[in-house]
Amino acid sequence: MKSVGILEIGEALGISRRSACRKASHDNWRHTFVTGKGGLEKRFPISFLPEDIRLRLARSRATSVIVSTPAGMAGAEAGNTAAQSRAETSEKERIAAEANLAAFGEIPPARQEIAYARRDVLRAWEGFLAASAATNIKKGTARFCDLYNSGEIRIADHIKKHVDQVSWSSLCRWQAALKQDGLAGLAPDYRNPKKGTSQLTSSHKDFIIGMLKAHPNAKFSTLQMAMEARFADLPGASSIRRFTNRWKSENASLLLFTTSPDKWRNQRQFAIGDASEQVLRLNQVWEFDSTPADVMLADGRYTLIGVIDVYSRRLKLHVSKTSRSTAVAALIRRALLDWGVPETAKTDNGADYVSRHIVQVFEALQIEQILCPPFTPEAKPHIERAFKTFAHSFQELMPGYIGHSVAERKDIEARRSFASRIMGKDQMVEINMTAEELQAYCDRWCNAIYHQNKHRKLNGRTPAEVARAWQEAVRGIGNERALDILLAAAPGGGVRTVAKTGVSVDNITYISDMLPEVGTTVRVRIDTLDLGTIYIFDADTNAFLCVAQNPRRTGIDRAETAAKLRNTQKKLLKDAQKELNRIVKKQALDMVHEEILASREEKTAAIIDLPKPRKPYTTPALEEAGRAAEAMAELGRGNRQFDGMLTSVGSEILENNSRIMKREEKIVVLRSDSDIYDQIRTRIKKENRPLSRREYDWLTEYYTTNSGMMYMKLEGDLREKAGLAEANQNGM
Repeated sequence: MKSVGILEIGEALGISRRSACRKASHDNWRHTFVTGKGGLEKRFPISFLPEDIRLRLARSRATSVIVSTPAGMAGAEAGNTAAQSRAETSEKERIAAEANLAAFGEIPPARQEIAYARRDVLRAWEGFLAASAATNIKKGTARFCDLYNSGEIRIADHIKKHVDQVSWSSLCRWQAALKQDGLAGLAPDYRNPKKGTSQLTSSHKDFIIGMLKAHPNAKFSTLQMAMEARFADLPGASSIRRFTNRWKSENASLLLFTTSPDKWRNQRQFAIGDASEQVLRLNQVWEFDSTPADVMLADGRYTLIGVIDVYSRRLKLHVSKTSRSTAVAALIRRALLDWGVPETAKTDNGADYVSRHIVQVFEALQIEQILCPPFTPEAKPHIERAFKTFAHSFQELMPGYIGHSVAERKDIEARRSFASRIMGKDQMVEINMTAEELQAYCDRWCNAIYHQNKHRKLNGRTPAEVARAWQEAVRGIGNERALDILLAAAPGGGVRTVAKTGVSVDNITYISDMLPEVGTTVRVRIDTLDLGTIYIFDADTNAFLCVAQNPRRTGIDRAETAAKLRNTQKKLLKDAQKELNRIVKKQALDMVHEEILASREEKTAAIIDLPKPRKPYTTPALEEAGRAAEAMAELGRGNRQFDGMLTSVGSEILENNSRIMKREEKIVVLRSDSDIYDQIRTRIKKENRPLSRREYDWLTEYYTTNSGMMYMKLEGDLREKAGLAEANQNGM
């Protein structure tokens, strides 16, 4: 069997040897190894190579023989150019045919039937022209149309149903559409999306995309007003609407991912594969999570904390008022004692799972803790599914069931409200279940129902059967008391400093004769069974140091493909989301509402409303009110005259008093501090000079009075404004 080396293949393809090796490996070409000068050489049997590779090799070998002369080289070059041109044309035609076929697949079935009928009519027309040997195509077509329209050409009813009449123009139009757009061109009202150019510029399109990203719920009218405010010239609203609707349709997944990641994950994220495919051992991976219970208890709503062994699907639920580290530790204790020690624990990054207490427990037990990214429930799907199974199969039967959603809860409340109006209060169901009773129900449900039901992912076996079938040893806790100490609550992280009086925890002092030196930093744990005892460990090495007691309290008692596909999908969407964010930032849409208002105000600013003709309007009440207004005006004029008279008399009295005072040479000039301040201020402003020493000292004393402080607050300090003339010491 003839074979060829990778170097010759690369030369035939016009690529490097390395690229040829990569292509051979990627396409999985069959090969053998032969011994050559440099050792083993990879050879490829020609008969097993792809057809296009064999043709390129044959052409390359033939050309190497012919092109030994200049004429042969010229002919070979021209031949290669022609062959390349034919290959490019053929490839373009193939791509266009595939695109047309894809476009036809998007057309509704009813319009596809019409396209098929028109194609069959075209075939009948071509068959008629060939059989009749018409020398004039137009006359032959006219004869075909007459026979078809009169019903003399026997054709199937489903074709006649869609194409009842034909003409020369319609046949020519259909023929051209079929040649250019394929079957899709024969569909009624078909418009090739690649035909024509949009009237929207790239700036228009980027603005629309940015608005759809930043304001996905905005109405089209708002989008149009925003574009009118941003751009001076715009195409018609239909062009904007077509682009908007087309972009939304083509990028529905991206838009949903951007606006509602949770809804995108539930509706569009790939969910193929098996998240437990790589879990091969019992207790290899445990998943932890917390969720609010959909049952209302006597003292309020509680939280369910769950753990599931992925391999066997064994489940434990723990009821707690809230999901806190001590409750998680209690669930860990139960699971460790019943199932053994896991290799890995998958948790979210909530405060209850990443607290120092829980992290120290996992570290001390040498359990690898894997933190799932925020808002990725698909990272621990088994516990999420177990929660859903419990909520939708058991909790719904409880008397305190409040629904799985806000809408369902409102429906339940409405039913209860209706029942309270129909039945008496004594007939209403009273919620009196306690947390202990709910915990008992959860334990019984896990053991009697969930562990005994067959699971599809367990090949039809039950979790109990899978666990019993495991024959290898599991790691178990031998010293339960040591586990209790390890899981004991460590308040405030458990770090304390030894004082002279002992170690204080929650304002209670614990002492021991084995305490380390004063000032030593230690780590403490509280004995859950004996509240008077604490255990002290070295803060750095976590080595046990001693037991300390309080005298007063002592004695109280699953897939690689699935992962790659999801990661690729998320990466594409996140990259596209980054581009959307760039467009939004570039378009500066934070103040687009101001642009809309300013644009509309600018348009309406030049519009002046012409005054409308008016005619007098009155009523008896208005006439009476007018008389009252005239009377008030007359009264005001009288008061002003009286005031004038008083002013005149007052002036005369003052003048007489002044003459008397002059006669008696008893003139008293009264000036207040405010008058002196006004005089100083006016003088230095008019003369444009600084303050004298006497003026400066007077202002200093005046600013200590109430009026002076008021002037300083109102007008500022004149001393700082005018300054002091040190060389001029004249007084006021």
